[in-house]
Amino acid sequence: MRMRVIPTRVHGVFDLVTGPTLAAAPNLLRLNGARRSTLPPRLTGLLGTGLSAMTDYETGAVRVVPMKAHLVFDGASGAALASTPWLSGAARNGLRHWLPHAVIGLTEIALAIATRTEPGDRRRSRTPWLLGGLAVAGVGLAGAVAARRLVGDD
Repeated sequence: MRMRVIPTRVHGVFDLVTGPTLAAAPNLLRLNGARRSTLPPRLTGLLGTGLSAMTDYETGAVRVVPMKAHLVFDGASGAALASTPWLSGAARNGLRHWLPHAVIGLTEIALAIATRTEPGDRRRSRTPWLLGGLAVAGVGLAGAVAARRLVGDD
């Protein structure tokens, strides 16, 4: 039985939707004021969106991060996102404080296990590593600014 059945193009579309949705989820679910419930999805969404832009698959913009590394990140961030409400105690605040985290986290893990490891178009970017490094630095800076704003909200 072949486990990796999801094409990288389909995974990329999920990433294009999931990252921004995670970043906006605390506002959509009215979790503002509960930092233990808002910080994990926002950070996961921001980091995931940045990584997706740099992943070597059809929807990647820079295409310097190998798909296998992207899938490892997805599995780890999915596990962290799914478990955070219980580790932080936010799950005690009710269903909306843990169910979205659990569902999206478990979906990330499932996609990491079931997605193919090579892009369907086999095209690699010719973008210099320096540009990839600048993109990583930009995503890190944006994450730090967002985290600082979130910490200042409480």
